[in-house]
Amino acid sequence: MAIEIEISNLSSLKKYLTQIGTLGSGSISFAKHQLTRSENIMMGEFTELNAFEYLGGQKKEAAEGKRHRSDYAVIKRLIERYSELEPHVKVMYQTLTIPQMNRFIDLVIDAVALGNESEVEEVRTAPKELKAINDNISKLAFELAEQLDKRTQLHEKTSFTSNTHYALFKLIEDAGQSNYMFESYLKESLRNTVGPYDLRYYPSISQIVTQLGIDAQNASIETSSELDLILTRTERPSSADQIRAILRTVQFSKENDGDSCCFKIPDDFELSNQAIAVFVNAAFDIPFDKLVDDLQVRNAKRKYKLLCEED
Repeated sequence: MAIEIEISNLSSLKKYLTQIGTLGSGSISFAKHQLTRSENIMMGEFTELNAFEYLGGQKKEAAEGKRHRSDYAVIKRLIERYSELEPHVKVMYQTLTIPQMNRFIDLVIDAVALGNESEVEEVRTAPKELKAINDNISKLAFELAEQLDKRTQLHEKTSFTSNTHYALFKLIEDAGQSNYMFESYLKESLRNTVGPYDLRYYPSISQIVTQLGIDAQNASIETSSELDLILTRTERPSSADQIRAILRTVQFSKENDGDSCCFKIPDDFELSNQAIAVFVNAAFDIPFDKLVDDLQVRNAKRKYKLLCEED
């Protein structure tokens, strides 16, 4: 029964990984981390170790290349600064079991991938870049369609021809030459379907290209990652990014780990502002003159909640 519960949880993680799309490499990296760590937990690794012992085990795994290469430095910092974390860990043990505490440690480690400044900037840049690409596709498609129409007119009004594509199916057929599945299963049936009808029954190539332009022109950029959406609504990197990263990873466990899973973070679990600040400062190696404090955490949590409610 326990194994079935774990497998169910892995399925939810894999589903999440396929849903987060191509925007936001931090989210993709995080989801992959979750899948790997849950597979390890499913095998029973370190589920009976206390937080400090668990960190030691994870440091060893990272050194052996069994974790993401960037995890080693994060784990090392958490161990070195464990005296700062320990009072909050003791309080958390009043609510969390050993497996849940170790799950939380993993979530903090993985949160660094979401709060990394370069990856956060990449997330903020991605929708702007995607819009620029769609605008360019739209412009080029309309220009290409116009040139295709001009070429067709010359073919029809003069004695000259270019021996270029005119029939839509022939274009599709040539484009599918390198696609084994098309050649083996679809080509003949499509040819038989097209056979009885002449070109009047199909859109022209220029009409197809025009539709590509219209599609790109009307593109609506979205993301299935809640954290990426929140990041794009803030204009510049700040400590709030790191705070939100930890909030989101904890929320991830609440929403995606199975209800009967032994390491799922309880729905009613709440980290104190002081605890969040300490974990952020240690995990993200915040400089002494820029340390996150309770007030910053409180403000970031309030804004995070408002942004989530807007969705």
